[in-house]
Amino acid sequence: MTEVDRFRQYAKEAMRSSTKSTSENEKRDQIDLACMWAQAALTSERVFGSSFVSSPLDVADATSPTGQTGIR
Repeated sequence: MTEVDRFRQYAKEAMRSSTKSTSENEKRDQIDLACMWAQAALTSERVFGSSFVSSPLDVADATSPTGQTGIR
């Protein structure tokens, strides 16, 4: 899962939580959090592209012909 996908998942989870919130303040906070995660996904996609991976080891695995780096 890419960082962009992870950020989008967090946004969805925050929106789901907002529907279960019992107070207006909590609901608003969850919606604000969802907006921040969605913005992070958009920014990450714009800056890094949709193939952004989460760690240098993921990059090494993605670029290695065998997928094995020998670093681990």
